[in-house]
Amino acid sequence: MQFMMESIFILVRKAVQIDENSKIEAHRTGRLKGDIKMRNSKRWLAAILAGAMIAVTGCAGNTASKQETTAAQTTAAETTAEETTAAKTTAEAKEGETTTFVDDLGREVELELPITRACVANRYNNELIRAVGAGDAVVGVDQYTSQDPVYWPQFGEDETFGKDEYDYEKIVALDPQVLVVPKNGKVEESVDKLESFGIKVVVITGWDNSDVPKQIRLCGELFGKQEQAEELVDFYQKPVDYINEQLKQVTDRKKVYWEYGDDYSTCIPGTSNDGWHNMILMAGGINIFGDASLAGKDIDPEQILTEDPDLIVKIYAGKNVIGNSGVFTAPPQEEFAEKADEMLQRPGWKDLKAVKEGNFYINTAFMSGGLGKMIGAAYMAKWLYPDLMTDLDPDAIFTQWMKYQGFEPNAPHYYHVPAQG
Repeated sequence: MQFMMESIFILVRKAVQIDENSKIEAHRTGRLKGDIKMRNSKRWLAAILAGAMIAVTGCAGNTASKQETTAAQTTAAETTAEETTAAKTTAEAKEGETTTFVDDLGREVELELPITRACVANRYNNELIRAVGAGDAVVGVDQYTSQDPVYWPQFGEDETFGKDEYDYEKIVALDPQVLVVPKNGKVEESVDKLESFGIKVVVITGWDNSDVPKQIRLCGELFGKQEQAEELVDFYQKPVDYINEQLKQVTDRKKVYWEYGDDYSTCIPGTSNDGWHNMILMAGGINIFGDASLAGKDIDPEQILTEDPDLIVKIYAGKNVIGNSGVFTAPPQEEFAEKADEMLQRPGWKDLKAVKEGNFYINTAFMSGGLGKMIGAAYMAKWLYPDLMTDLDPDAIFTQWMKYQGFEPNAPHYYHVPAQG
């Protein structure tokens, strides 16, 4: 066997030498003659190798079996490696795929999801995004959000792009993939200013309680947090379902006067404040200014006296707070009391039923506006129908909502004005 292998080795060397000489000859004498000699040399080599294979086949049966097994294992390993690489490549491609995202206004926006860098306008939007676990993806906010450094310590002046007017140069410098704005925000203007820089505009309206689960799911889809979004939807829905079930027992719904930050400003359906109107309805109340024809008009203070509401709720954010949305740190109870005393000086107010019976509350929009105003509706339902809402605990709901934000309430966000009767 050894002798045979040595002989074959000598023949192979000779064939290789012939092949090399043929190549040299091809270069020296021209292509045609060289090609013929090269083909002849290759036939020599093929014949020798064929003979070698026949000779060693019988002698190396056991070795061949082992080699076949090794070759099969190698092929399987290579196939597995190729499949793994292909799967990884497919996953990476899928992650970078463009998806059609349908926003709150029904606009179709082509995006690569999930979003990892976003500028976000509106505190309620930022709360929903943080509640689904995507807060780290927010790189810039409006001043209504950043004015509260206790609640949003990560956002300073460098991360703030404006209040009522947006600083588009700063937004571009923050390098987001998207700008998220509510439906009453600067949608078209933002599109005109930003899309030439590759920054898409997406509408999500965290304050709109006409369909809160929709807003939550939009946040989940945008940032790849669908599972967390569904958990938040469940948290929202349970109190809502309980309130609706208990309200089936109410035959005579009670009247509510709700007042915003400015004196005698209220919520009227069809306006930018209609979310608060929806909150009153969700709680089982009747808005005494729930006539849509009042939109754009000043309300008549006399109508409050005429309607004589069962419940009065006033929004108060505190001193030195921008707008009415409020901040995490509530005004002290003494400051709430001062505001109540001021309101009680209004003509005829001490004779109102709600005032005399102790159904007058002052609270922050930070609390009552939370989670699509569901928290405000829970408090209001409890104040309107305490005997029916025995299993409803608004304080516990608010505390849990704060946990979604990574906080514990640091002070009461409402003040119960003592009965004046």
